[in-house]
Amino acid sequence: MKKLLFSVLSALAFLLASPGAAEAVSAHEVVSNPIVCTLNANQTVTCSGSVAGLGNQAVTVTLDVDFACATRGNGNQPGGHLQSVSVPIQPRNGRINFSETTGPAVCPPGLNPVVGDTATVTIKNLAGDVLFTKEVAIT
Repeated sequence: MKKLLFSVLSALAFLLASPGAAEAVSAHEVVSNPIVCTLNANQTVTCSGSVAGLGNQAVTVTLDVDFACATRGNGNQPGGHLQSVSVPIQPRNGRINFSETTGPAVCPPGLNPVVGDTATVTIKNLAGDVLFTKEVAIT
């Protein structure tokens, strides 16, 4: 009986000491503060909202938006991306509120910036593991 008890306690101690064992991440968008992405007048995209269930490790928020430079007739649209990565954000009680803006869509003279219809919002821990991702319509 003592051997069994010792084995069970040893296994429990090992699991509790393992990195990440005590921290389960179940990231989800907060319904009362949903993620919204907006195309601004200066051809940048701002996404803001709230995500919970992130645990207590610092995270970054990354935005990725399709972008192209079109001729006046909207032909010849070489692909590109508007991107942004936040500074590390420390969750509070597993939750972050964020507002992140991409750089501006800039094209050579004679070409018009065309920003995509959606933004991909990705939240990663500082080790680069994806904790949450969502495609959001740009309004």
